[in-house]
Amino acid sequence: MSYNIFTDIAGVNQALFQITHGLYILTAFKDKPNGQCLDACMQVTNTPPRIAIGVGKRSLTHEMISATGLFVINVLDQESEKCYDLVKLFGFKSGREINKLENIEYETTDSKIPILNDAKAFFECKVQPEKTIDLKTHTLFIADVIKAGTHNTGEPLTYNEYRKKIKGHL
Repeated sequence: MSYNIFTDIAGVNQALFQITHGLYILTAFKDKPNGQCLDACMQVTNTPPRIAIGVGKRSLTHEMISATGLFVINVLDQESEKCYDLVKLFGFKSGREINKLENIEYETTDSKIPILNDAKAFFECKVQPEKTIDLKTHTLFIADVIKAGTHNTGEPLTYNEYRKKIKGHL
């Protein structure tokens, strides 16, 4: 079998699209609720339940997580008729300019962090500061899952499904 070999960033990025993962809505709260799309999320241990997320430092959500140490991962339901609109809102608009949650149905954690009603699942998380890693443009937050919930219906949105079905329509 022969491979196309890449050393340039564009080629390497094309190869990285072969890594399967989800597309999520990351939410946080500090003075107001906010959220953003996130694809850099993975479970790193199950005992204790712990996840890792990579968040760009320029985002308002990053500032909120850095200040509070708390966040929620909302797993998007690709079968929800609101899925495309959520990706468009949380992925292509800035929380510094608009209130992204103004017309979104959600509940909150005890810390006022939004849990989207249309999410397939959610994970409420507390950052482990000693395990946080500065990656120059991003921060890798390692966090304990302190609460989680799921709906019995729906199907999680993968990044590959987003690229195939949604990205070209936004």
